[in-house]
Amino acid sequence: MSKSRELGERRQALPRQLSRVYASIFADLAYAYPDNVDWFEKDQARLRRLVEQRGYCQVYLVDLPALGKHLDQALASGAYRCLGLPLQGKGPGHVQMPQFLRQLYLRVFDESGSLKEDYDETAIFFLRQVLYGAKRTSIQCSDEAVEKEITEFVQVDTSLPLPEKFWTEENPPSSLIPQTYGGFSKSPWYAKKVQELPVEKRAESTRFLVNLDLVSRLMVTSLGPYSYGDWRMRHGPGVVSVPPPMRNKYYFMGWSERLESVYPIADCGFHDYFAWVDDVKIRGMEAPNGAPWSRLIDVPKTFLKPRLIAAEPGEHQWCQQNLKAYMYSRCRKSWIGKFVRFNDQTLNQQLCRKGSLTGLLATLDLSSASDRVTCHAVGNLFRARQEVLQALRASRTHQILIEHKIPRNGVKCEILELRKFSTMGSACTFPVESLMFLAATIAAILTVREEAVTERNIRKLEGSVAVFGDDIVVPVDSRELLVRGLEILDFKVNLAKSFWTGKFRESCGVDSYAGIDVTPAYFKSPYIGSKPESLATVVEVSNNFYARFMVKTAATVASSIPHQFRKDLAMVPMGSGAFGVKSFVVPEPGTSASGKPLLKRFNQRLQKTEYKACCLSAKSKCTSTKDNTALLQYFTEEPSPFTKWKHGVKQRPRLKEKAKYLGGEAWISS
Repeated sequence: MSKSRELGERRQALPRQLSRVYASIFADLAYAYPDNVDWFEKDQARLRRLVEQRGYCQVYLVDLPALGKHLDQALASGAYRCLGLPLQGKGPGHVQMPQFLRQLYLRVFDESGSLKEDYDETAIFFLRQVLYGAKRTSIQCSDEAVEKEITEFVQVDTSLPLPEKFWTEENPPSSLIPQTYGGFSKSPWYAKKVQELPVEKRAESTRFLVNLDLVSRLMVTSLGPYSYGDWRMRHGPGVVSVPPPMRNKYYFMGWSERLESVYPIADCGFHDYFAWVDDVKIRGMEAPNGAPWSRLIDVPKTFLKPRLIAAEPGEHQWCQQNLKAYMYSRCRKSWIGKFVRFNDQTLNQQLCRKGSLTGLLATLDLSSASDRVTCHAVGNLFRARQEVLQALRASRTHQILIEHKIPRNGVKCEILELRKFSTMGSACTFPVESLMFLAATIAAILTVREEAVTERNIRKLEGSVAVFGDDIVVPVDSRELLVRGLEILDFKVNLAKSFWTGKFRESCGVDSYAGIDVTPAYFKSPYIGSKPESLATVVEVSNNFYARFMVKTAATVASSIPHQFRKDLAMVPMGSGAFGVKSFVVPEPGTSASGKPLLKRFNQRLQKTEYKACCLSAKSKCTSTKDNTALLQYFTEEPSPFTKWKHGVKQRPRLKEKAKYLGGEAWISS
């Protein structure tokens, strides 16, 4: 199925499916509050009328989430006020609550809009479920929305300071680092920003920068020395600026002089020196040269705006993954791992719940965080570990190709010289920004509490600080200085998604109120054709609704799967790792989602009964190449000796659906 046809089918199926899903959400709501069934029917009628007036995308994907954001702020502030948003009409009387979902609002707020002491936690969950249910629906943005986001991307970048000479030279001497970066507290750029603050806040902000220098030095020295030979070189899972169908990612053609200054291609780009010598003879040069650029691409995020990421050059991604492995491993083994877990969001989620219960922890979220990490800040952060800073400079992509879609004129391309350190797409962006925010958070806390910057004092903060990308958990008493300090460092805090008052907190996909999880389930996409990806999405969404005891909605989502797939789709316990429709009531082995038994057989070799059920597997085609990169690819990918492996250019893995026989262990909860 072509991409345009798939998008067309999704747009046609989405209104019908959203209507069915929301009808089921209200059915679950009526089951929870049977005394208010008549009110909920009126709410559905109001919703249908607004959809007829404004369109389903505008209502479900824009208007309802806007009401949800307003509700979150009201929960944090303890008071609800109508602002004239769609579906926020108050109706007759002096009740501050909107007519839409009024019976739920009045279980949380009194008639004056003040938060009740005996609020109903279930009502909070259902309010957020109705308002946010379609928030993450996958739909392609318009060209105008994409171009608007690109314009903002460029504006943010041009607002940042120009990179210093260290970042622009091909092979700068190490002596240039101490000359350029004396620390955050000695930076004229940050000193100017401090002077622009009110007089009463300047001294504390200056102490924050001094402590940030001390925390940064302690942090990067704790990482230990870096040598590329100690860590694996590898390619990332994402696309590269030159797509693989056009070239072999293991045959490097854009290895620049800048990259060569830290990562010699003879050591890093070949499996041995003989292969390098042979390649030099073929190419007639000592090392490939060029000025690689990344490519800006948009992926669906919300109806109003896409997510912009950069497809990095393969050569840069190859070396960035080496740096990433160093940072991930060293952070995990040092005190830094007490506050940052790059592959695990549970620390942030746990502290989010703790903060909503005690009110002592704040959750902060930043706007376009990765696009605001400046080279100046990175230089000062890693100035005590010069070999790491040199590696970050060498593997940094400083140019990006932007394609502007112009109506009736096709596409206009431009190359932008980046001021930011890196974009989303670079393997170094996430660990570098996480370390930056952790250093700022610790410095803010120790400054407010007037404590010395020592590892002992930092370790005492365990259980009250967590950082995962731009999601930050920080004690409330240090929140104000941290926000101010981040703004000095050229970042921007998203106040609409940051919480420090009341009992509501949000971090890393968990929404918590007074220690209770009120995270809604999200509808993502209707079932399209017979695509395995669509099947996987629908099953996941159905299970998410079911896990929140929204049984009718879960059944409605699952019913969109055609019968020929549902008859082979297993029903499995909630704790099972098998693919299928989950159930709290442990089903008999061999039960399908349609309620009928699956085909079964007795495996003589394994001496057990097996059931034929739908399974998903990812496979990718591989096109052989006629170059000397086979061993490099083999050593990098390290395939199992029991796996059929093939050298060459691998296409993006495609998900495939196939009925396979499973043993009874699939129906046992883990």
